[in-house]
Amino acid sequence: MAAQSAADQFLDYAAGALPMFLVGAEYEWKTGPKPIEVGSSSLTGLVSEATRGIRHRKVLDQIDTQIVVSGTRGKSSTTQRLDDVFNRRGYDTLTKITGNHPLLIHNGEVHPIERRGPRTTLYENISLIAEFVPELDAYEPDDVAIFENQGITEYTTRLFNQRLTDPDIIVLTNVRQDHTDTLGKTRTDLARSFARSVPAGTHVVSGEQHPVLHEYMQKEIERRGGTIEQVDIPDEHEGLIGSETIHAVNAVLDIVGEPSLPAEEIESFLSAIQPTWIELEDGLIFNAAEVNDVESTEMVRRVLVDDECITPFVYLRRDRRGRTASFAQYIELLFERELIDEAHIGGANTRAFAENVDVPTKCHSQNADPEQVLTELFTDGRPVILMGNTVDEFMREMQASIEQRVKKKR
Repeated sequence: MAAQSAADQFLDYAAGALPMFLVGAEYEWKTGPKPIEVGSSSLTGLVSEATRGIRHRKVLDQIDTQIVVSGTRGKSSTTQRLDDVFNRRGYDTLTKITGNHPLLIHNGEVHPIERRGPRTTLYENISLIAEFVPELDAYEPDDVAIFENQGITEYTTRLFNQRLTDPDIIVLTNVRQDHTDTLGKTRTDLARSFARSVPAGTHVVSGEQHPVLHEYMQKEIERRGGTIEQVDIPDEHEGLIGSETIHAVNAVLDIVGEPSLPAEEIESFLSAIQPTWIELEDGLIFNAAEVNDVESTEMVRRVLVDDECITPFVYLRRDRRGRTASFAQYIELLFERELIDEAHIGGANTRAFAENVDVPTKCHSQNADPEQVLTELFTDGRPVILMGNTVDEFMREMQASIEQRVKKKR
């Protein structure tokens, strides 16, 4: 019993100090936290980690305002946008961006983070916070720390918000159907995972516009002692890519007593990020695979063509089964609405995908030549939209082929 009690106390005081694994957008590691052996005869390690956890929370207490950016899409760009805005307004800023290209930004100075492997451990974050936060506290201006939450399981997302950081504000960019293998099978499941990660006393700025999802999260968050507001998007910005995130920045500024972004800055930002066709000699193409969830892909499609028929190329990955299932449903929906006549499928498990959708399909093997596949996509003369997954050598070669054809057209 004494050993169990010691372990329980350790978990309470040292949480946030153990090497819990978060993941970047490319990875879904199943490795969990190293288990604590109940009844261990050595308490030296327990005391050391408990002390480290206490020190970490004391360092966090030095920060005037902590902001965590969570959600499905647009976390990194929103984190960078917040950093830029607060830095330009004279705040002492510390920003951590996690993912494929992790960065630490301190007052506009960018520090790339080099890792020895794909896993992001909490030790990395604790060490960086311990090194830079005392510098923030030493300066006269108000300081703000902005952290991107890159957890893709309910556990790691909650751990980040409740133990690693102590957020005053959480910006929830949106709730899209991605990482369904780890965060939940439906958007309601995803919303539940995000809501359960909110600590008591934290205010959530939510860019998610679905009224049912917002109402669900509001009940769950308020039940846990938090508060939430839904980002207000002006009529003229409805349906524009990124509108919920740029107006979320305005909501954050209002909370801390700062003036809103100038209207011209918002217009310039939104105009710059709207998708536009790439013109090749073969026809029009757009790579929407980078957004890799069906809701974002559909937003891109509507901006580009609305009701015009397209040729979709869906690239599948073996380790993204939840995403594959989502795109199977999406392709069927497009076919039912007569927005596609057939679908081109590439990557892993193409035959299984084709057998489980009631849509004419053309499968391309994993060993197919990307250049040849690109040529085949234009056979019907329709605009082409790439979708599904982009992190793969095949898709990198496909993108290179597109760029070469752009140069040739010029």
